[in-house]
Amino acid sequence: MLHARRLSRIFVMIHADEDLRRRGQNLLTILWGLIGITLLTLPITVLNGRNGPLINSIIALPLGAWLIVLTHRGHVSLVATLVIISTTASLVLVPIFGSADFSASAYYFLLNILIAGVILSPIATWGMVAMNLAALIMAALLSRQEAQVAPSILVTSVNAGILQAFAAMIVVINMVTTARALRDARQARAETQLANQSLAMSNASLERQVAERTAALSVSLAESEAHALALQESLDARERMSDLITDLSLPMIPISHDALVVPLVGALDSARASLLLQRVLAQIESQRARTLILDVTGLPIIDTHVARVLLSTAQAARLLGARSILVGIRPEVAQALVSLGVDLSKLQTHATLQQAIGTLFVLR
Repeated sequence: MLHARRLSRIFVMIHADEDLRRRGQNLLTILWGLIGITLLTLPITVLNGRNGPLINSIIALPLGAWLIVLTHRGHVSLVATLVIISTTASLVLVPIFGSADFSASAYYFLLNILIAGVILSPIATWGMVAMNLAALIMAALLSRQEAQVAPSILVTSVNAGILQAFAAMIVVINMVTTARALRDARQARAETQLANQSLAMSNASLERQVAERTAALSVSLAESEAHALALQESLDARERMSDLITDLSLPMIPISHDALVVPLVGALDSARASLLLQRVLAQIESQRARTLILDVTGLPIIDTHVARVLLSTAQAARLLGARSILVGIRPEVAQALVSLGVDLSKLQTHATLQQAIGTLFVLR
């Protein structure tokens, strides 16, 4: 099996370049055909006793083997040129030396054009045609001017048969090459159509996926917008609730057209102290209040921090023209403030809110 594969490689052109492989395969077929024709005509040449054709045949066999090796190495154009040149030289020398009549060898110049047509490029083929015509004219001029004897029927038949066989081989090579090229073209077109169909299906699938993803993204975006809207509404509601809680934790109660009661409930931290000061001053300015009553009954603890807040609020109210009254100090709170050294002497104080309101109306 291995030997058969190696033997088949002798007749097959292997090369990466597709055009070079095609031309090389044509050239190999022609070379093996020439060798086969030479071997077939060798017995006839021996029987006729013609030394010139016999010498040509002996030289052609090793030369053909060497040209086959060069073809496998990729020198296709060089080998084709050498084949055409050697064939032309042989066709010119044979009638000159009298080995054969010019009338018998002139027809074989056609072989050069056939060989060039299936191997070389169009420009090179026209060059070979010009060289072939020049060689034909040279052979006609240099051939012996003796009276030529008409070739026998056998010689004419053999020459015609050889020429037809070689022409048929060239035509078959051309037909096979053309058929192979058409088959490759049809296969390439079929593969292209399949690729186009696959691409169209892929594009359709991709478009469908894009549409599905777009729809999913639209739904997700709508859900995100709905969630954002709900979150914003929740934040607004929380802010309103915070404002309501602030209003409830720091209520401003007007008891007359110029008196304002501020009941303080819960822990009074820094944030609430700042808010207390802002709201008290805003209410005093808007209502033009002249009396501010700070009710600390609801404060669980009054320490130095709370005392400073109360004093700061009273001082700010005084700057706006309102006096401050502090009510609701329990005995334990008063004792704690004394122990802490907190001075609330600048504030008017009452035990209860009722007393402060009563005193306010008595003064009026």
